[in-house]
Amino acid sequence: MNHTTSCNTGATGAPNSVGSTGTARATDSVSASGLAGLVTPRWLRRLGDAFWRGVDALNPRTRLAIALFLVVAVPAGILLHHLESQGHAVLPGLPRALPMSIYDDVVLAVALYLAGALVLCIPVAGLICRFVLLRDIREINAFCLALREGRQPRPLALPNEQEDEHDLLRLKRNLEWMAHLVASRERHLMARLEATDSRARHMEELAVRDALTGLFNRRHFERRLAELTAEVRLRPPFHLMLVDCDRFKAVNDTHGHAAGDELLRLLGDVIAEAVRAGTDTPCRIGGDEFGILFACPDENSVRAVAERIRHRFAQCQNHGCTLSIGIARYRQQGEGRADAACQLAPVTDAGNAACAGEGAPLAVQAMVARADGAVYAVKRRGGDGIAVR
Repeated sequence: MNHTTSCNTGATGAPNSVGSTGTARATDSVSASGLAGLVTPRWLRRLGDAFWRGVDALNPRTRLAIALFLVVAVPAGILLHHLESQGHAVLPGLPRALPMSIYDDVVLAVALYLAGALVLCIPVAGLICRFVLLRDIREINAFCLALREGRQPRPLALPNEQEDEHDLLRLKRNLEWMAHLVASRERHLMARLEATDSRARHMEELAVRDALTGLFNRRHFERRLAELTAEVRLRPPFHLMLVDCDRFKAVNDTHGHAAGDELLRLLGDVIAEAVRAGTDTPCRIGGDEFGILFACPDENSVRAVAERIRHRFAQCQNHGCTLSIGIARYRQQGEGRADAACQLAPVTDAGNAACAGEGAPLAVQAMVARADGAVYAVKRRGGDGIAVR
């Protein structure tokens, strides 16, 4: 019976001990969390964050002035307060009380030191910032401003790199690397931009050039014709020359299209050599028909160019081909009887009719009709000649 009782007691005692241990651990955890809450409450953390945000908002000069005040002025103020409150009693660290004369001198010296510290705290902080910190900051600011304005910044004076460099020197090195990367990327972008512009100019040139002869095509001819027409009130009238290769079809039928293409290339070279580059506009209108716009009011000069083209082409090929050339001067509507008579005259060649462009003024259509009529007047005479209308 006693043994049973003792066993029951032991059996019942074991759970009590385990339960008490778990309760103790839970109590310890609750007390630890409560202690942590007491040590760093939420309002204290918010207050600390607000304090450091306020410190970060201050400029370096103000921060240094506060640091000097805490290091230099506050200990002197505490010592002066202790001296005034204790009288000439024994000071900390002294074996006995000071005499009155020495005590007064000590109080005066501490007071003067405190006054000087309070007066010179801000100026000294400004001098220290200027020579220690602000000089580097101004240099960094000028460096960044040059980068912002797209100018090449002045290189920063940097010593040889070491492992234990301070943060300001590391900042300068990082800025130098950033400027180097910006400059290299800018050079790369400029190179790509120049390449893109070059390709764009090349594509634009291809869009207005004839692939076979290298002269301008009909599209550019029509655009240049519209420009000269719009400028006719500000400059003297211009001339149009139409060139047609005689017996060109016979060359194609006899020698093949390759020989015909070579003959057209030769004629294009002759025309390009005879006109003024950048001033006159030589174009291939279509097939064996060429047109030249002369920004020149002198008819004799245009006729001289036509003679040079005709003779040079006859000397450069042995197929027996000649040129029929017609010249016409731009006349405004109502200028002269002949122009009034041919304003609505039909153009004999559909290709030359198209070179005036749809919706072109009647004066332009009349000029093209006169030049085309002059070409066919030469052809009716057997070709190899020049006519002016």
